[in-house]
Amino acid sequence: MVIVQQEIERLDRVHEAIERYAVDRLQTIGRHEAYTRELEQQRLGSVDWREKNDLAEKLIEHGHHSPRKYLHEFTQQASPYFGILGIHDNDRRIGKKEYLIGNQTLMDGQRVVVIDWRKAEITGPFYEGYDIGEEYELTIRGVEREGVITRRDKVTIARKALTRIETPSETYELRGGAWHKNGGAVETTADTKERTEDHRMVDSIAALISPEQFRAITKLRDGVVVINGAAGAGKTTVALHRLSFLMFDAPEKYRPERCIVLMFNRVLRDYVKQSSDTLLGPVRVDTYSAWSLTALAAIGVHSLKTVFDDPFGAQKKSSRVPALLAKYVKETTKIEPVTDLWRFLMQDYVVAALCSDAGTEFQQVARKKFAAKDRMVSFSDVSILLRLAQLRRPAGAVVPGALNAYDHIVVDEAQDLSSLELRTIIAASSAARSLTICADEKQQILSFLDSQGFSSVIAQLQSQGLEKENLTVSYRCPKEIVDLAAQVSGRNADTTKAHSGVVGFHPTRHAAESMAKIRDIVEGMVQAAPTSLTGVICKKKADVKALHAALAGVTGLHAEGEVSFLPGVQVIHAHAIKGVEFSNVILYNPSSYDYRQTDPDRNLLYVAITRACKTLHIVHHQPLAQGLRHAAQSET
Repeated sequence: MVIVQQEIERLDRVHEAIERYAVDRLQTIGRHEAYTRELEQQRLGSVDWREKNDLAEKLIEHGHHSPRKYLHEFTQQASPYFGILGIHDNDRRIGKKEYLIGNQTLMDGQRVVVIDWRKAEITGPFYEGYDIGEEYELTIRGVEREGVITRRDKVTIARKALTRIETPSETYELRGGAWHKNGGAVETTADTKERTEDHRMVDSIAALISPEQFRAITKLRDGVVVINGAAGAGKTTVALHRLSFLMFDAPEKYRPERCIVLMFNRVLRDYVKQSSDTLLGPVRVDTYSAWSLTALAAIGVHSLKTVFDDPFGAQKKSSRVPALLAKYVKETTKIEPVTDLWRFLMQDYVVAALCSDAGTEFQQVARKKFAAKDRMVSFSDVSILLRLAQLRRPAGAVVPGALNAYDHIVVDEAQDLSSLELRTIIAASSAARSLTICADEKQQILSFLDSQGFSSVIAQLQSQGLEKENLTVSYRCPKEIVDLAAQVSGRNADTTKAHSGVVGFHPTRHAAESMAKIRDIVEGMVQAAPTSLTGVICKKKADVKALHAALAGVTGLHAEGEVSFLPGVQVIHAHAIKGVEFSNVILYNPSSYDYRQTDPDRNLLYVAITRACKTLHIVHHQPLAQGLRHAAQSET
């Protein structure tokens, strides 16, 4: 196979260039640092103050040009590129040319060997879905370019070895030590993760970005961009890659230390946080709860004690709170922040607005805390406290990490944040208000959350020039699973790009039989695909322990309570799975008793179903939730 041999030889040349770059980089750094030491010795040995000053100025100027600032280590040796873009430009000085596209630029002297995918003016045709032979018109560095696309291939390189070439018409794959033509289907994100034995949101996903995702990622503008789309449409992928693109394209405007990614929960945070430094670098990735506490510390609120339980948590997350806070701040003067919180909560008009019943108890609790100067707060209190502290600051005040400070903020699963929580985040962004917000109201799963909160914030932002990006195509799930999810949610999704998969229903007589059936299914999956990750999802936290015990001894079973993205089997409850994905999902007893006909429960079931990239098995011993019944009856 000629193409295989050509690409193996090309990869060898790239590896040679990587080695040359590493040697040249170290030599350049070494020369620079040797001259630095020489200047320092001259300055130390000088007795003339004028000469000392001149040498000090030389040292400062020399430091500004340190090669460590612009000659970055090439960290992609194992997989230096993933795409090949061929063009035949009308300009004869350019003519026929092929670009290698990867996660990091590689130079060989003055020659570009690999182009970073974020160089959108060049890499755009690779992502935009051009056909071979199609004409292009590009503007590169202000120069109009025209020509024809001659090649648009994807390659897989693992551990420095070429293992796959995917052209628009043919696929070449290395299997069993030999190359096979048309040996496999189009690779999905699940295939990529199984091949690398890493089920995090890894950088190699950049090779799989779709045209609509690429357009959303490379949208350059200040202000708020809301990314909406069904489960599996790539909202989180787009948001994170968009931040990476912004920092690459305008580093002086989007500084990593002034950017932050806020996730729904710790599972999702860890899923993203463990991505390689190539994508996000030193950008902080955290949960809203963890960030809000550090923001309070930055703004001067210390020595807090926190608790999770709060009998009035739903009232405190009401969409009425922002207006009540605005009224309170306008009518009162600043006092110690935590005491200020209790004073706000004990106001008669606050109690009347938030509590249709139990208002007396709500007010009494606040009064007791106010009198005792209590510093024990719930996480429902934290967002009120933070917003109150922000509002007490003068207009335009900047507090790093807390107020008018961040160059860009990514907010994921925003539909499950209260309107007040979203306002604290928006207030923490710089005056440019540059944010990327991912949301899907069909995935709002918190029953205590005021459903009007998210829409009220979006409506307010809409008047300030908010821009929406709707991702219409579901890529994660097979068509069979997307169709089932549509029955549950009542929302159809575009399955034109969906691959085929498996949905299976397994009725049993009782819980013990259900768990035994799950064990049989899991053992078969582990044997068939040892590098896959299977999620066993249940509604109740109490069922996690029983399921884990039933799976004891299964190869690859992750420890109870441990969240790992290594291949194997993960037992997890439904509220902890937002944003993550598994090769295979097994739903344990999704019954009508656990998933009722309420929006949060329907949404939670929809979320659980759409975590599956390949197969979905539903094992149940009680009557199924309404959205699943018809599909189960059809199967039988």
